[in-house]
Amino acid sequence: MRRIFVLVSILLAGCSVKLTALRVTADLLDRGVTALYEETDVIYARESMTSHLKLMEALLKNDPFNKKILLNLAQGFGGYAFLFLEDENPDRARYFYMKGRDFGRRLLALGENNPPNASDAPALFWTAYCWGGWASLSLDNPDAVADLPKVEAMVKKADELHPGYFYGGTDLLLGAYYGSRPKMFGGDLEKSKNHFEKAIKITSVKFLMAQVLYAKYQAVAAQDQEKFRSLLETVISAPEGLLPEQGLSNQIAKEKAKNLLKKIDDLF
Repeated sequence: MRRIFVLVSILLAGCSVKLTALRVTADLLDRGVTALYEETDVIYARESMTSHLKLMEALLKNDPFNKKILLNLAQGFGGYAFLFLEDENPDRARYFYMKGRDFGRRLLALGENNPPNASDAPALFWTAYCWGGWASLSLDNPDAVADLPKVEAMVKKADELHPGYFYGGTDLLLGAYYGSRPKMFGGDLEKSKNHFEKAIKITSVKFLMAQVLYAKYQAVAAQDQEKFRSLLETVISAPEGLLPEQGLSNQIAKEKAKNLLKKIDDLF
């Protein structure tokens, strides 16, 4: 009996060491996300991001209830789909948005605080971000359209718990939501404008993707060509290093702004 106890103790200790090592690695990768979003070489960042996400998935296989990994995967797949795929390959973007959504839903299923507090906002936001991205690229799917009110409710809850989360991200999602929907289905260009203006104010015009989304969703829907051009030209002419922790997003915002300006005659 004593031998069995010793053997079990050794096995349990081995599992504990393995799990500790996995979580230390996950923590290192979590800090590595910061370095990834600071990168301004878009090609290098794109190549690095896929490896980073696959390693995170491998770690999750061995620690399936790790909330930090689940959150990083939801954010990572949503970011990868939006930054690198949505404009050039919507089908692939839809697939990765769905992966991010499912990781986010797994995270939410682990339970929120009761009552919910600001620490619950990231899970709600990134799940809604991926879910909304998937739905907006799947409008021929009735189930996706039916999901949009759920996404709206999640974003509003995240905003309630943590106003201004992720560079005014909740306002950016709501601005895009109200700007892209027909009026009979909840669209509201004034609400869209107000949310975009609020998001831009939160980061003092430093998070350039806000202006890009404002132009793409609200200005186009309102057929305000002057606003569209002004927003995008502001992005293109913005100085480097404006928001170092979001260097990658700002660099891609400049590329998206240039591509949108090329389409101005088709959009107006």
